[in-house]
Amino acid sequence: MKIDKKALHFALLFFPIGLLCAWYLAYTNSTVAANLGVEVSLPLLLLATFIQVALVYTLLLAYLGHQLARKVGLLRPLTFEKTLAGKAILLGLLSALVMLSDYFVFAPHIPQVQASYSPESFSFVALLFSMLYGGILEEIMLRLFFLSLLVFILDLLFGKTRQGLEIPKAYYHIANLVAAILFALGHLPATQAAFGALSGMLVLRSLVLNGVLGYLFGWVYLKMGIQYAMITHALTHLFFQGILFIFIF
Repeated sequence: MKIDKKALHFALLFFPIGLLCAWYLAYTNSTVAANLGVEVSLPLLLLATFIQVALVYTLLLAYLGHQLARKVGLLRPLTFEKTLAGKAILLGLLSALVMLSDYFVFAPHIPQVQASYSPESFSFVALLFSMLYGGILEEIMLRLFFLSLLVFILDLLFGKTRQGLEIPKAYYHIANLVAAILFALGHLPATQAAFGALSGMLVLRSLVLNGVLGYLFGWVYLKMGIQYAMITHALTHLFFQGILFIFIF
């Protein structure tokens, strides 16, 4: 099989970020295991995390996502325009305000979530990780790869009679909605790990917050490009933590 050099070059741009996130996850998980009294082999944990995060989530899905995005007309030059970057920054701030509803709406009714909001919970390293993993790797996985894949599948299944016409806009919106729902559902394991057994309120919290934000990030990808979806997603974490730390804690 011939290697797609443009897709490979694109994937390699993000590979160092995948490596950094893999190392942080392996270190964090080993620390958690040690605190629980569970023995783990750090080399094996590093290897497994490296394969999962750096090789699969980053390198492979960025490569395949680049190809899929090109096939369905979603691939744009990896450049930055001031106007679009400004819009992405404003949307990041808007998304952070949406996330603040967790503090004001959900936290008062969910003791575990309420307890997680404290100055001690803030960590610059954790913030940086959330910006890199959430803002870049999740956008590669869920928008560049998965959303593009859904559009490709829809076009493959229902577009045989289009005779060269453009892919219907409805396909993109359906794919974005499905990707947003799965983005929300994908946060449930992390929610369970952080807060214990999943209650109805915790599930609703994840579906509402992550579903709404996932759809917004997908909209940015569809309208502006993956690089601006990454900016919006990463800045959502930065603005959210900044507002909490400066004005609330």
